[in-house]
Amino acid sequence: MNQPPPLPGARRAGSGWWRRHWRWAMPLAVLTASAAASAVVWLAVTQWAQWSRSSEPYQEAMRRARCSVELVAVLGEPIEDGFLPAGGMRSMPGGGGHSQFLVHLSGPRGNARMFLQATRQQGEWDYPMLYVLAGQAEPIDLTALDDAEAAQECALRECRARGDCPLTAML
Repeated sequence: MNQPPPLPGARRAGSGWWRRHWRWAMPLAVLTASAAASAVVWLAVTQWAQWSRSSEPYQEAMRRARCSVELVAVLGEPIEDGFLPAGGMRSMPGGGGHSQFLVHLSGPRGNARMFLQATRQQGEWDYPMLYVLAGQAEPIDLTALDDAEAAQECALRECRARGDCPLTAML
């Protein structure tokens, strides 16, 4: 026996959800997958940037850059570092390691690039190459700013500028 024709607006037997909604579901699925992949990449980049910026060689290089009278004269104060340094670190067994970074610096008067190369032997970092290129000016060597007295004086100047010096440092 023949079946009667379907009523207008009635669904056919066997038509599933995907068959009815694929026109909007497919672009939405692609968009969701792309957003998730972008979020994972962004998270990885920000974590790497945070990790590299918190490393000891990077911190020491930024301290030296902010304490350099020559660099402050060229860039002005405050000297800020860029979001994403280029380079990386490698640790070796026995307390050794190697670090290389290219850091973009900026100040009120201009921009510069800081080149850092550091090696660690027996737990101590050495900075054989640490200099800044600012525009057409000569390179500014930051390797000389490594003595303890200069570091203490610079730290005192920085904490006074921030207003968070310990009471003993204020004397």
